[in-house]
Amino acid sequence: MKTSQNIQNYLENNGPSTVAEISRALERTKADIREQMDQLLAQNRVERLTAAPTETAGRPAARFGLIQKTPEPLVKGLIAGLMGFLKINDLDQEKEADFIELVNNALVTNFQPRGYSCASRMNQAVAYLESIGVRTTWVATRSGPKITLVQENISILFKNPGLSKKVVRQLIQKMKEKAVGP
Repeated sequence: MKTSQNIQNYLENNGPSTVAEISRALERTKADIREQMDQLLAQNRVERLTAAPTETAGRPAARFGLIQKTPEPLVKGLIAGLMGFLKINDLDQEKEADFIELVNNALVTNFQPRGYSCASRMNQAVAYLESIGVRTTWVATRSGPKITLVQENISILFKNPGLSKKVVRQLIQKMKEKAVGP
């Protein structure tokens, strides 16, 4: 198993921990753990937590914890639940726009991009989208980043193909705006 996956498993089982604690538990060097931690931070899989004050001299060691993401089954449950309450074919344009906005706001709520690099934040957006069932890629262009849809697994939850396309298109746009701005 990869070291990064071992780190995530350790954090899931033991909660927020320092590099030294993880290093001892996984029998890896601190340098190896730091390198892996930097990658996990860039992928928005872990977060650096504020260090608790210690009774010893010196700066307290940073603690790292897993970032809780919306799991794909929860996304499916959200959409299926909303579809159960609505007669989707009876929506007028205003209600349809409100529905799309409601679904997308629920889907992007947990996404909090970190870092100063636009590329890093876009990579985080793509990883987050994939975690909720929307696989995308992105490229840098002169006018800004361009996200391309590769595959998505949430359209099957909608009974209206046109509506699902609108939801996915707006979701991708919202993620881009959240990652790099409008």
